Amino acid sequence: MNIQKILANIVVVVGFVVVPFIPFLVFGGSTFFPFIVGKNFAFRVVVEIMLAGWIVLAVIDPVYRPRKSVLLWVLGAFIGIITLSALLGENPAKSFWSNFERMEGVITYFHLFAYFVVASTVLTARKMWRPYLNLHLGAGVIMAIYGVLQWAGDFTIVQDGIRVNGTLGNAAYLGTYALFNIFIALFLMARESMTTIGEKARIAIYSVIILLQIFVLYHTATRGAVLGLMVGIGITTILVAVFARERVVLRRTAIGILVALALFVGGFIAIRNATFIQQSPVLSRFSSISFAEQTTKSRFMVWGMAYQGFKEHPVLGWGMENFNYVFNKYYNPKMFGQEQWFDRAHNVFFDWLIAGGIPALLIYLSIFGCAAYCIWRRATSLSVVEKSVLTGLLGGYFFQNLFVFDNITSLIYFVTILAYIEGLHQIESMPRESEAILRGRKLKAENRKNAEEAEDFTSVVSGGAIIFAFILIYIVNYNGYKQNTVLLRAVSERGEQGLEHNLSLFKEALAYDSYGTAEVREQLGQLSMNGFDSSKGISETQGKFISLAVSELALQAKELPNDARYQVFAGSLLSRIGHFDEALPYLIKARELSPSKQTILFELGSAYYNKKDFTKAEEVFKMAYELAPEYGDAKKFYISILKVNGNNEELAKVLHGE
Repeated sequence: MNIQKILANIVVVVGFVVVPFIPFLVFGGSTFFPFIVGKNFAFRVVVEIMLAGWIVLAVIDPVYRPRKSVLLWVLGAFIGIITLSALLGENPAKSFWSNFERMEGVITYFHLFAYFVVASTVLTARKMWRPYLNLHLGAGVIMAIYGVLQWAGDFTIVQDGIRVNGTLGNAAYLGTYALFNIFIALFLMARESMTTIGEKARIAIYSVIILLQIFVLYHTATRGAVLGLMVGIGITTILVAVFARERVVLRRTAIGILVALALFVGGFIAIRNATFIQQSPVLSRFSSISFAEQTTKSRFMVWGMAYQGFKEHPVLGWGMENFNYVFNKYYNPKMFGQEQWFDRAHNVFFDWLIAGGIPALLIYLSIFGCAAYCIWRRATSLSVVEKSVLTGLLGGYFFQNLFVFDNITSLIYFVTILAYIEGLHQIESMPRESEAILRGRKLKAENRKNAEEAEDFTSVVSGGAIIFAFILIYIVNYNGYKQNTVLLRAVSERGEQGLEHNLSLFKEALAYDSYGTAEVREQLGQLSMNGFDSSKGISETQGKFISLAVSELALQAKELPNDARYQVFAGSLLSRIGHFDEALPYLIKARELSPSKQTILFELGSAYYNKKDFTKAEEVFKMAYELAPEYGDAKKFYISILKVNGNNEELAKVLHGE
């Protein structure tokens, strides 16, 4: 083995050691959106380095090259369709690069695909899948202990003070994380035969891990993940009961677990209104699941908007990261009590339907179908129980995706499982290929000249791979990361120069002109609108802030003329500084883009009111009120303008609810 191959192996293996610990990264003091940004940048850089090492391995040794397979082709087709949809979508730049809040986009899926190729080849060739999955479990134990300490009050829960979220910043993310760990531990447990003391000890350890993760999952109070666990267990037990008929005890155990699960769910539903359940912050969340619950109704309304958006662009969708256009255009005014700027449908399948239309959704569904096919038809080395557990994991994850959206942690786990499944049906052919490779090496060794030429070629490839890695890391990460860190300093840092220091930092962040520029402009606008009290006078520096914010938000509105969010921001800032005539075109445009959103009508009506155009103000506030008369704020605005205009007849109708 030459030195280049040794070094490449080390690089790739070290990358695999790092990946399971990426979820622990929280750059709270240095990045904007600290629970998202650090993890995503780290994953990208690690994969880029691993990819460079893998290129060297694949050139030197054919055993590291991917083989033709249906799962590989489906994943490649998925990457292709979301790339095409992004290029032809509403906002190609955002579709490709995303933003700091999500850091998903096509670029992340390129990295996930590269990770899949590297993992499915290298870990399979080196027979490292068991230690790698165990490493994930070890990292999961650390995360679970962190969650337990949050529950105990030793660590702060950053989300709402109740639902544990580990270092992921979101209880739903931790719930999915625990779900994967539970099934991975169950799968590894199923691989043990209990014939030796060591195997019995490992089963005991896996059992403890499962219980620990279930405890954490429960205290995340994430209904989607808990239901996903139940569905996954149900699928697993049904498959074992159907296909493990020759193992009577195992089959009966599976049936018993299935019956117990059904009784547990039925019993909980029967006593859901009991006092101890209603007084529990966790149990009450599960007992409140119904079609009448506000969260459920909101989900259905958002899915309805997504369906309307799909009908408009059914073939290639709107492009990744562009659900906000759909949400604004088809906004349901009954959602007035919820978040006003949704960028996800809170349903992975609707998200893909919007991102890439029918082709993207069908190919995404095909990923699960191909994975199940590989498990049951190609993975001959797995037992029925192992196959059932893997299928249960996919089923549980599939089900919970009906209610949540993915993040980098869940995507890493999902692609890891896919890579493992991909590697399963390759293992049997590897010995024969290895023998052929060894024969080829012997022939090369007989010809010293050819060997030297091969060594020279390998050196060139290694050098090229190093250069490729540096270029990729710089192009993909540098400007975005620097812009993010400077933005955080701009909104939080206090220097000797006072606000002049923050102003210069905002200008520096804007100069990077990366995919976070929209966020920089938004934060600049928010600070300019809310950070200064015009009644006390505006200083020269404050004036510079406002001037820069006005110009930058105008640029943003011009660059994205169909995004209601930035039309509102530009108009709202102008309105707050008294430039009503300049504000109105932006606010009118925003209303055209999102005609049913009351908050936009409030801004427009207020601009008319402050301009002393009370007739127009009444007209706009009436629109907002009639969209949802039960909306308290809309009613207050309408009543106020009716009083100003002396429209007592209409006022009486509103006050009496007519």
